[in-house]
Amino acid sequence: MTVSGKYPLLMFCLLAGAFGSFQARAETLEDAVRAAVFEHPSVESAKSDVDIAGQVRREEYSGYFPEVSISGSTGRIYGDNATSRGLSVTRGAGYSNLGEGNISVRQMIYDGLETPARVNAAENRLSSADLTIADLRENLALRAVQAYVNVVRARKGKAMLDDYQKTVADYLARISDMVDDGAADESELQQARDISVILEGIRTDFAGQVMAAEAQYEEITGKKPDAVMTEPAPMINILPKNQLQALETAKAEHPSIEAARLKAKAASYDIKAEQGTLYPDVDGELSYLKSDKRDIIGGELEDGRALVRMNWNFSTGGEQLARIKRMRFTHEQARHRQAELERQIERGVKVAFTELQTSAEQLKLLHERTALNEKLFSAYQSQFEAARVNLLQLMQSNNQVFNTKLETVNGQYRNISAQYAVLASLGKLQQTLNLSVASASGGQANGEN
Repeated sequence: MTVSGKYPLLMFCLLAGAFGSFQARAETLEDAVRAAVFEHPSVESAKSDVDIAGQVRREEYSGYFPEVSISGSTGRIYGDNATSRGLSVTRGAGYSNLGEGNISVRQMIYDGLETPARVNAAENRLSSADLTIADLRENLALRAVQAYVNVVRARKGKAMLDDYQKTVADYLARISDMVDDGAADESELQQARDISVILEGIRTDFAGQVMAAEAQYEEITGKKPDAVMTEPAPMINILPKNQLQALETAKAEHPSIEAARLKAKAASYDIKAEQGTLYPDVDGELSYLKSDKRDIIGGELEDGRALVRMNWNFSTGGEQLARIKRMRFTHEQARHRQAELERQIERGVKVAFTELQTSAEQLKLLHERTALNEKLFSAYQSQFEAARVNLLQLMQSNNQVFNTKLETVNGQYRNISAQYAVLASLGKLQQTLNLSVASASGGQANGEN
């Protein structure tokens, strides 16, 4: 082979090695959560609410700036007025071409503090919408964690069952041979087959669990789980020390509670805005008017003005007072909603902690049961070698060891899932997984486009 012919082969080997390394990278829990919180359609839908709130804020903020009005007209007019009658010796009326233009600038000086109140209300609703997205992402993160853990758990259980099936098949073959040789009776073989059938039923159930878990994972992340997935890391060392500390953290920092608080605050500003309608509006106005027509109709006209205008409107039917009362009821409703959310969050923290403690205690018991059954199986092995127990009894003991190991695996993943659920109940799951989520409103909170 020539030297030039070696380079394509060398490049192929390097590319194949690189591709193989890329393929070998195991999917992590953070990968799954990141896909869920940044790409799920519900997040994109919620972003529209933030965009709307941002534009409402911009709309209200524009009340601080002057309004400019420009108008112009041209055409032909007919006039019959004091001027035409004074200048005309025939009909007392006249026709003329018309050209007219007007520009005016109006600046709000005082409106009973209605504009500042509406701006503050819009700003709080924008911040609330941002926090609502943060809470939505927190829920998605928990669902992604649960889906990921469930896939890993189901796959591991299925793999354990596949491996153990070979052991059961070996026991079954040995007992069958002993029956043929007259060393065991048919009842022992039937009991061994019953263990095999039960095992096959469990395998079928776990195969279904794998498919269901993968479907759930695909729904939340938008992609199928990788063939290789890393074990989820325990979070027990970073959890609050006790339930009381967790409740204090949740009440102070949970995004849904803060979002509800901001909504209530926005409603309080709505009350002030409606109260502002009871006061006079004072505006400054600059205007300039130029009109050109025949003298017989009125002649040329220039009119420049610098004015301060006051408008004070009263609703005799009680409309203004009704709106104020309505905003007060809305504010009360928002405050009650905040209190309701605080109770829901408190309940969620308590439930999550209870599940964590229960799963930890059950996992401890499962480890103890596994250790006891392993000792029992070891004793049965010694007794089997001494011909004190038969092969069926040894198989049953081995089966008990496997069942407790399978239950322990389920218990381990249940406990890990409970740890992440506690973090989510505090609103801290994304932060713990180092997922930086920027404000969805971006520059809109500062009045930018």
